[in-house]
Amino acid sequence: PPTAVVRLLSEMSTDDLEAVAVDVVREHRRRLQCAQQLFEAIERDRKTESLAPAANPARLRHDYRMALVNLHGQHQLVSLVVGVLGYVPRLDDDSSSARS
Repeated sequence: PPTAVVRLLSEMSTDDLEAVAVDVVREHRRRLQCAQQLFEAIERDRKTESLAPAANPARLRHDYRMALVNLHGQHQLVSLVVGVLGYVPRLDDDSSSARS
């Protein structure tokens, strides 16, 4: 893991670290949703390309790949922050999250 990030996280109070964890989990979910929407758009275009080709299928595939790359990076950050915190914080909008 990046030393600077680990150092920064280790200097935070538990409350501050928990707030950061909540934010990175929410951002991860947002990026996951974005990647899912792009994947679904690609699938729709594949199914209908014989009727009407997509405006720019190459761009859509590129955007999807970039979304996956960004999602992977965000996942690494979530893993790092949650690892330092020691538990997955409860998110206000998620009753299924629980502390370990």
